[in-house]
Amino acid sequence: MTKIRAWLLAAASVAVLSACGGDDDEETHAPATPKSSLRVVHASADAPKVDVYLGGAKALSGVAYTDATAFLSVDAGTPQVIVTPEGAMTPEVIKATLDLKADAFTTVVAVGSLAGGTVEPLVIAEDGSAPTAGNLKLRAGHASPGVPAVDIYVTAPDADLATASPAVPNAAYKAVSGVLQIPGGNYRIRATLAGTKTVAYDSGSVALAAGSDLVALAVPASTGNSPVQLLVLTRAAGTPKLLIADATSQVRVMHASPDAPAVDVLVDGAAALTNVPFPADSGYLSLLSGTRNFKVNAAGTSTTVIDVSPALAAGKSYSVFAVGFLAGIEPLLLEDNRTVVADKAKVRVIHGSPDAPAVDVLANDAVVVPNVPFKGVSGYLEVPAGNYVFKLNLQGTSTTAFTSPSIALEAGKVYTAIAIGSAAGGTNPLTIKLLTDK
Repeated sequence: MTKIRAWLLAAASVAVLSACGGDDDEETHAPATPKSSLRVVHASADAPKVDVYLGGAKALSGVAYTDATAFLSVDAGTPQVIVTPEGAMTPEVIKATLDLKADAFTTVVAVGSLAGGTVEPLVIAEDGSAPTAGNLKLRAGHASPGVPAVDIYVTAPDADLATASPAVPNAAYKAVSGVLQIPGGNYRIRATLAGTKTVAYDSGSVALAAGSDLVALAVPASTGNSPVQLLVLTRAAGTPKLLIADATSQVRVMHASPDAPAVDVLVDGAAALTNVPFPADSGYLSLLSGTRNFKVNAAGTSTTVIDVSPALAAGKSYSVFAVGFLAGIEPLLLEDNRTVVADKAKVRVIHGSPDAPAVDVLANDAVVVPNVPFKGVSGYLEVPAGNYVFKLNLQGTSTTAFTSPSIALEAGKVYTAIAIGSAAGGTNPLTIKLLTDK
């Protein structure tokens, strides 16, 4: 009995060891599935929320415009990616095969216009290497359809664009730069029309931390003065993306003082316009938002006739009119509403003639703005496109002080009509100047 019991115990021990050994062998030698890192970005401004399918299975739901995922760990291989409207299987807005290599990082950006039928994937292959000590990695790209090629500048916040060289020259739509390694610190990112210094986007001062690995994409903006905003993709799981809106204000300056000589206009002490005669205007200048100082000096001198420091909001547009006779010249600062109406023209009226009494403004003999005093400003009026003759009548009477020639107002445009000059006549008599706001 003792021998039989010992044999049974030994046999049981061998069976247990064999079973354990088999499990260990299976776990040790089963091949691990190679992994890749994938993130998805929605950058099609007119597309609704979408669902994303990867290899036939839904991977993401309800991804909205400018949403970006953190990097997801997925099986390496060549899966098919399909993007559809949220909650629907059709239409397949994007259908493409990816090449996800082991240990690689891939960013898939849905770009283009749904209305134009051009939504497509922009695939950005990255690596997982860290930036060198004290530096960050930055790639910049153009993901805004309809915007022409741009030069992208990454400079110190106070760098003069006139002497700067683009970090990414002539970036066409869907172009993404190679890796820029730069020290951590404060930077200013600007985009200009390729080959020019005409600023289309200005980030203002932004802090970029050492150790970061960033992809900055210019994507469509629906508000503000720039057609684009900056969508910055990060490697931080908690904040996978940042949106940086254009930080500029648009400011127009006009010499509307009928007896003042030509002037220079200084912004924060630097000459922005020189030798500006009556009744010239600057057109819109792109300036960083914030409190900015404007001086109007007699041309070529340090004699200041206007000194004003308005607070300018990002995304807003303003006009500064130098009005009144020279002895009492003053600034008239207005915020401009440049939002267009597709099937109408928009026009506002300003009384800028210092010696004219209050007037009624008529368009094609109908009073459109009654009783406008000097420095009075109407709201923007929406009117049908067409030809208009404007009259200035003494307020409450049929006495006409000025009649304009026929002026064409176009649908989808915004105008300012300003009465300038002297009612007494002389070198610069009463007239109306029409400015195109947009």
